[in-house]
Amino acid sequence: MKAEYLRTALTFRLARPDDAAEIARIHVRAWQAAYRSIFPAEFLDSLSVAKRRALWTEMIARNTPRVMLAQRNDVMLGWIAWGPSRDHDKGRTDAEIEAVYIDPAHWRQGAGRMLIDEAINAAASEGYREMTLWALEENAHGLRFYKALGFALDGVFRTERVGGCEVCETRLHMSI
Repeated sequence: MKAEYLRTALTFRLARPDDAAEIARIHVRAWQAAYRSIFPAEFLDSLSVAKRRALWTEMIARNTPRVMLAQRNDVMLGWIAWGPSRDHDKGRTDAEIEAVYIDPAHWRQGAGRMLIDEAINAAASEGYREMTLWALEENAHGLRFYKALGFALDGVFRTERVGGCEVCETRLHMSI
């Protein structure tokens, strides 16, 4: 019952350039809340909404990746960015969720799950057959969330340097 209520209470739409400021705000707040135990506080506290706004303004204008918003009563709860896979070992029928973030004030209310469902349905309607995403190996909560949605580890890893830290990311995938 709760999920059905949330689905009817939320609206989804593609982002417009004037959404970039709110997307950036959510992006920074979600990083600061979700990754506090992974990255140094100085790095997280230095994240710039203005810089992220410029980034998202450009990406939305390019329409690559696609950015979809979840809203309730004109309040943006979160967003997802997805498009063709950027991985060299993937083909033309593979899509990738590049990012999904929910405002921490709205965590655990179903918006993330529904945004992922919307992106998967959109990708499938465009002929994609697999959806992938990358997650920090240390982000146990995120990994549990993605696995509960039906994503599985595919055994591919990469190491990135972020915020002065070396972190390992693992790729998950799902047939769609």
